[in-house]
Amino acid sequence: MRKDSSSLIEEASKRQRMAPDERRALILDAAQTLFFANGWDDVTVADVLNEAGISKGGFYHHFTAKEDLLDGVIKRFTTEALASAEAARAATSGDALMRFNAFLAETSRWKAEQGPQMKFFMDVMLRPGNDILFGRITSAATAAALPVLLELIGQGADEGTFDVPDVSLVGETIMAMSQGRRAVLEAAFVAARAGNLEQAVTTLNNRMIAEGALIDRMLGLPQGSIFLTNPNEFRLMLHAIVWS
Repeated sequence: MRKDSSSLIEEASKRQRMAPDERRALILDAAQTLFFANGWDDVTVADVLNEAGISKGGFYHHFTAKEDLLDGVIKRFTTEALASAEAARAATSGDALMRFNAFLAETSRWKAEQGPQMKFFMDVMLRPGNDILFGRITSAATAAALPVLLELIGQGADEGTFDVPDVSLVGETIMAMSQGRRAVLEAAFVAARAGNLEQAVTTLNNRMIAEGALIDRMLGLPQGSIFLTNPNEFRLMLHAIVWS
């Protein structure tokens, strides 16, 4: 239904009164809703402006292109996952290893419950020719996650639970391993889409077992100390991504 002039004036007035952070959040809300519902290719900046009720000027004050929206959505998604994992860590008693494993377990559980969102990110990351977008996704996720990871490792080193040569280098190496999963994830999703869900779970699980073993060594821990594997949650996540 066409809005009358008084309604349009009222909306324009509200936009003008909106604080910059509120306007940016509103734009990201609209982009996130559209991306998760329609995918990356089928959403334009004009669609986001229409969904948010924001002018072009309001948009370009905060973002320069559609790709900047992806950075913002990734940072928000990663921050939400980290907040949930941080709560689990804070609620866990014991040494730094127990808290670290609680953090990792909650991260895995949280992602397994985000089927439509994970589907969107995986579709963007693994599509042939999307190397630039893949780089943007991993960079945005790293920017949000690395400080938290360094804090976890640093606390373990201070307690004497972890024996690391350099906290920053170990944290950066762990993040680099997570960024290097692209080929494994692609193989897992190809298998899942072909109906071979258990093969897909095994592919992903084997990679995470290997990463866990390497992290054990980097943190100076006995083999099998770090838990990165949870086949049931991998199964739930892959099923949700492929069939959501």
